[in-house]
Amino acid sequence: MFKKVASWFRSGSRKASGKKGGLESLSPEELCEIDPETMDKEEIRLQLARLYKRHNHAAGSLNSELRAEADIMLDAVVHCREEYVD
Repeated sequence: MFKKVASWFRSGSRKASGKKGGLESLSPEELCEIDPETMDKEEIRLQLARLYKRHNHAAGSLNSELRAEADIMLDAVVHCREEYVD
């Protein structure tokens, strides 16, 4: 998932169209790669913990594109955690 997101940022496709696309068009569940129908609560919790660790670290990056991606991903992690774990 991270490679797909990184390549999307590098491609500049988010600037190419006036429409919302890329990360903004995906649901929080899609961004976090979780499926509440097939994953139990513990699997979801572990996936969200991995994503939080990765993107929380990236949120302090000097690279503005990486920080923007991290902000979107952290919002998705928080949403999923509130809905499926807490």
